[in-house]
Amino acid sequence: MQAIRLHPSPDPSNPYSPANPAPPSALTLDANIPIPQPSNPDEVLVRVKTTTAVRDALTWPETYAHEYAIPGHDLAGTVAAVFSDSPASPFHSGDEVFGMAHADRGSAWAEYVLVKTGEIAHKPSSLSWEEAAAVPLSAQTAYEALLHAGISLSAPTRPSETKPTSILITGAAGGVGVYLVQLARRAGLRVVAASSSNARNGSFLRDLGADETVEYVDLHDRRETYNVIVDTVGGEVLEGCWGLVSAGSGSLISVDSASYDFGREHEKKGIRREGVKALFFIVQGSSEALKELGRVADEGRLKVFVLDRYPLSRAAEAYERASGRGGTGRGKVVITV
Repeated sequence: MQAIRLHPSPDPSNPYSPANPAPPSALTLDANIPIPQPSNPDEVLVRVKTTTAVRDALTWPETYAHEYAIPGHDLAGTVAAVFSDSPASPFHSGDEVFGMAHADRGSAWAEYVLVKTGEIAHKPSSLSWEEAAAVPLSAQTAYEALLHAGISLSAPTRPSETKPTSILITGAAGGVGVYLVQLARRAGLRVVAASSSNARNGSFLRDLGADETVEYVDLHDRRETYNVIVDTVGGEVLEGCWGLVSAGSGSLISVDSASYDFGREHEKKGIRREGVKALFFIVQGSSEALKELGRVADEGRLKVFVLDRYPLSRAAEAYERASGRGGTGRGKVVITV
């Protein structure tokens, strides 16, 4: 099969790593790579139709777990094989599926990828192949963030006798933020969406379901506090969220990769508030989450955005586009295989 592999540094004394990220030019289309085969009952071989390029993936530790790694996590395609055609498998040859290969494996930038049954679900009929590939990583991150905050997505209608729960989302117009806004709205929360520019993003975010939009520069002037804050930005924006989260019972959750230790770091700075749940997490993904997201999509209540499309042979360009080079726009950069 053909696949994009990350080739090692030409200088063995200076290998690529998160501290010395590989350039996009190290992403090379290789041929005659053996097709993996299911060797356990919970494994499924998928013929990939679409995958995505994710910003900053060349800075992730998992990318350098072994030489000639095949990047890529999001995927949509058809089932090519299951383990010995096991009748116990929830999938069969020819099934249309979408999902996310585990962070430790990836390998979706290829004609075929081996995944676990718990990492995929049947593709929503309402989504195109490109849209289906754009959902798993970003939407499941949003889904899991809300679950970590104790927000049930299976009971979207809030009881009338209870006070509405509020949520502040930073980076609301970004790849994860757009799903946070939609899913939080569906769960019955009052949604305040923060971004860098109301002029650019305000109308868009209100169309997604935000009750109110605010710019980062105005957050420090707000008197309102929020039961839940989900941050996708990090840095000074995340630091400023401590003054906005409900004392004693609120949750401050970040999915910004540079903020993995923000609770301890902010405690050292003296800005962490007592009684507030502080959490950084890396998305795990599950077939149950994918099924729920697929159901919401098929109900017409989940908008999916595709920014651009590239063939597998131009994966390096796709990565640069996803990392912000070559213009701006909304949505995921999709790679077609």
